[in-house]
Amino acid sequence: MIQSIERAMLVINILAKHPKRFFTVQEIFNETDLPTSTIYRLLYTLESFDLVERNENKKEFRLGYTWLQLGMKMYHETDIREKAHPLLENLAYNVRETIYLSIAKQFASIIIDRIDSPKNVRIIDMIGEKIPYPIGAPNKVLLAFSKSDVQQQFFQQLEEPEKEKLIESLNDVREKGFAISVGEKTKGTVSIAAPIFDSNKQTIAAISAECFEYDTDAEKLESITQEVIKTAQQLSYELGYI
Repeated sequence: MIQSIERAMLVINILAKHPKRFFTVQEIFNETDLPTSTIYRLLYTLESFDLVERNENKKEFRLGYTWLQLGMKMYHETDIREKAHPLLENLAYNVRETIYLSIAKQFASIIIDRIDSPKNVRIIDMIGEKIPYPIGAPNKVLLAFSKSDVQQQFFQQLEEPEKEKLIESLNDVREKGFAISVGEKTKGTVSIAAPIFDSNKQTIAAISAECFEYDTDAEKLESITQEVIKTAQQLSYELGYI
């Protein structure tokens, strides 16, 4: 075990006993027997990552709000998957195609859940797979409904003709409320995706259905699109979106 991490965890565990209370270095010393200089060094390092908050007047320390942010993020994503799964199962049954739940991760999406099509021949992308922006309908949805600063950061990576074309495509996605892609990730497939919103009206995920292009006419595509949108709206509602 790495000694510095082990020592940092000793300090964090002391602070975690009473997360809202400030502790003196002496109190931490009494419970850990670590050298005072080591405790100060660990606390200032943790503070630089907002993992510890300091009371300047009394030189006391307590847990920082980064722990709350990390914990809420983990809870939120777990909550999404738990709430989404039965809806995804119902959607897969209704449209008879493979259904995915994807979240955004730094200019890419990650598949966090999948319900396989009941058909014998199906399209399978693995849970945990990371797909770079803007490939595929889920990514277009996540990018189209992301914050403007996130979009601008991504656009900076693109050449002007490509950037203009993508902006036009994303405007269309926002206007319609869904995205359709053909053969972008896997040749011969069609993907339909819609955004998931939380109680803060932020886009936190995308639901998508993937089917074979040869087996999808305009009428079927319209039917699947409406089912995907309906499921996305229902999940958003269950997550507190009004």
